[in-house]
Amino acid sequence: MLYGITTEATDFTEKNMSNWRIRLLGLLLFLVPRANPDNEKLYPRVKFWAIELDEKGWPQREVGLDSSGAPLFGAPDARNTGFWPDMASKQFSVSELQPLSEEAFNALWLAVQAGSQH
Repeated sequence: MLYGITTEATDFTEKNMSNWRIRLLGLLLFLVPRANPDNEKLYPRVKFWAIELDEKGWPQREVGLDSSGAPLFGAPDARNTGFWPDMASKQFSVSELQPLSEEAFNALWLAVQAGSQH
């Protein structure tokens, strides 16, 4: 596995998440299960993504981090497929990411898991 940090897809805002078009689409798709029902509302707070990649560069796990680097959530989990793992169209190269050790990623992952059990 490979690990890294990216700032891609960190431009969500409260304003664009509550845009009437997005809300209308949400109403139209009400009966369709959402991919990330618990995490979507936190996307505007994500300033960095810590990502675990397979050997080919496909995202396997993610941790959304706030501006201070604190973990907000991790995915996939029982209810959320994950922003990056679910996209399945973004294959990363190591050069696109800031290096992150496996130990550092796992520490973030464990912190999120411990926080979600309270």
